[in-house]
Amino acid sequence: MSLGRAAGANTRRAFSARTAFVLAFVVSTSSSAALAQAAPQSGGTLVVALARQDECLDPQQSNYGYGSNDGRQLVDSLTEQSYANPTEIVPWLATSWDINKDATRYTFRLRPDVTFSDGSKLDATLVKNNFEKLAKIPGAAGGAYLKGITDIKVLDPLTIEISFDQPNVPFLQATSTAELGLLAQTTLDKTANERCSGGVIGSGPFVLEKVVYNQEAVLAKRADYNWPSKLRTHGGPAYLDKVVYKIVPEASVRTGALKSQQVDVIQNVSDQDAATLEKGGYPVTGVNSLGMAVNLVINVSRPILADRAVRLALRQGINRQEVSEIAFSGHQPAATGLLTPQAPNHLDQSKDLAYDPDLARKRLEEDGWKEGADGIRVKDGQPLVITASYRAGAINQAFLEVVQQQARDIGIDLKLRPLTAGGFDEALLAGNYDLHRWTWYLADADVLRGVYSTKTLNRFRLPADNKIDALLDKQRATTDVAERRKLTDEVQKIILDEAYAIPVFNAVALWAQSPRARNVLYGPGGSGGPNQIFYEAWLAD
Repeated sequence: MSLGRAAGANTRRAFSARTAFVLAFVVSTSSSAALAQAAPQSGGTLVVALARQDECLDPQQSNYGYGSNDGRQLVDSLTEQSYANPTEIVPWLATSWDINKDATRYTFRLRPDVTFSDGSKLDATLVKNNFEKLAKIPGAAGGAYLKGITDIKVLDPLTIEISFDQPNVPFLQATSTAELGLLAQTTLDKTANERCSGGVIGSGPFVLEKVVYNQEAVLAKRADYNWPSKLRTHGGPAYLDKVVYKIVPEASVRTGALKSQQVDVIQNVSDQDAATLEKGGYPVTGVNSLGMAVNLVINVSRPILADRAVRLALRQGINRQEVSEIAFSGHQPAATGLLTPQAPNHLDQSKDLAYDPDLARKRLEEDGWKEGADGIRVKDGQPLVITASYRAGAINQAFLEVVQQQARDIGIDLKLRPLTAGGFDEALLAGNYDLHRWTWYLADADVLRGVYSTKTLNRFRLPADNKIDALLDKQRATTDVAERRKLTDEVQKIILDEAYAIPVFNAVALWAQSPRARNVLYGPGGSGGPNQIFYEAWLAD
């Protein structure tokens, strides 16, 4: 398959980070002294093969990764967060900030030299317009971070004050995400649908030059860009002239395109290809997610799933190690808790997640669910049937088919319901699901509130008088690190004890690159996962 690579483009090598092909991955720098000492070169086009393109080309709205790939190149944020040390948050478009004692008021001072790619300037009024507009878009990924805002004041052209109805400790970290990346007023004047279909204008180092949905997107360098955060190693414009994203759904075709030098970086390296590529001189990077493990989120308002015994049985009836090995050849490690091990305030809940099918069967039997002739349990004439909704895709299908068989082994008939991205979003907003596959990335334990509080996404469909809302609000308001840790631990314990959510595996993004592209980096992300950073990427001869 020819991907129509531009004439004269070179093969590349990305930031050298070796993947340990065991059950967990870490990002590490290359041991190659020659690569470390090489001087960056300007020019050229980097070609990236993605598995798919998000249906919404707006990082503020997208729930599925646009902000962490294409969108992160287009938009800048008020702050930036270190991947190596998530507690380090540094200035970006904001030069400094003040937070009042109880974290109900944030004051940001802005850089005076920032412009958007349409020539308009960044100022406090524009920040206000961004946040007020975003807060009104139903289901927008970035909107979850803005819950509880009572007032946004422009104190002067470069100073903005944001007030909340209660303490909001995690908001500073949220301002580093692409989901709160700032957009030009010309973009804000469009409808939410227009932004999704036509893309956005940001202040980032690249601009969207062309997009053909589900085929390719072309990003061009901004010659006048000069406001990176201090986490970056250079100033001025990006080294690359262009970044071209090609949409290549089949993993084997992406691998072939990399080997034949048609593309330079590939997303979602298959488990089968990872070791082969690494041995062949194509570095594979395993990027750990900071935030939630991949969970099966349960709608407890459904009659069958309102039964705690059923939820607990499903929790014990999943063999996470087997899911990891069969669906992912061990490359996506088994979950050890609701949060990924690298996420702040991760609580190790491995004991509660131990595979125990006998206990699962016992719970169901004692609850009145008797095994039927076909192996599926029945209670009061009703078969134990649960439907798992998910965004259609090979990875989701693969692991859910393993879970489906494991559920059947304990007498649960788990039906699989693949949906388009739009259909999946509609189902989530309407509560039209039994359980669904979900994860959310935020390098702060407040990710739990963003997804599970009844005041935000309320994915459990809990009633207002539930056990976790008050704790989630309190942790958000607590500035004492140790006390906040106690609160988030308690939330995680309750969720797993009630089996509101069932962690399955920790998502690790596998990327591979050609030997002549350098310094492709990754950073903490929001809902779409770790951010890919091309600002510092460059091409060797």
